[in-house]
Amino acid sequence: MATFKAKVLNDIPANRLVGLGGVNSEGNPEEGWETIYLKPSELGWIPDLVTTADLEEGSFVNVNITNKPAWKVEASQNLPAGTLVMCDVDGRVKSYIPDQGNHFGYTTHSVKAGEVVEIVRKYGQMPQEQVDGSTFDGGELT
Repeated sequence: MATFKAKVLNDIPANRLVGLGGVNSEGNPEEGWETIYLKPSELGWIPDLVTTADLEEGSFVNVNITNKPAWKVEASQNLPAGTLVMCDVDGRVKSYIPDQGNHFGYTTHSVKAGEVVEIVRKYGQMPQEQVDGSTFDGGELT
């Protein structure tokens, strides 16, 4: 397990995907040289971390890398079990759409939008011959 301190750039709710910010994330490359920054993951990103508690903008937090094979993440749409997922615009998960970025895992059970779903981490891009039939429209779960 690895542990380090990081500065939170924006409020990030629990069970959201997180990306690492770069050296000039706050317009101060001198501070950034010695500071790791956290920010909500964006559409199509491969996330670096997932939150287990609410993170407050400007705070410094201890980050623990535990290398768990599954993460619990809030869904931005209804998702059936076994759905390949990708990062949405606000650090939640949505069904994988190949032209919007990479998938980073799949759901272990079905959920409705706003619920927390377990994601087994599996990174990649879909082979071109599978792209056309790969998307889920986020319809109702029964």
